[in-house]
Amino acid sequence: MEAERLLFLVIALALAFGVGCMGSKRKIGFWPAFLISILNVVIGLIVVLCSKKLDDNELNKKMEG
Repeated sequence: MEAERLLFLVIALALAFGVGCMGSKRKIGFWPAFLISILNVVIGLIVVLCSKKLDDNELNKKMEG
């Protein structure tokens, strides 16, 4: 039973990390997307998909600094 809970936690954190990575290329950013996804992955995904994408200039600045 304990191993199942640990597996569920690892899967939930991996999904939240994936949503956070998606959020890093959008206005919301990685950390807010990740934190929302920890609470609920589906809601986090919806918030990220509703967030505007970064412009090319903003994305380049973010990657450089």
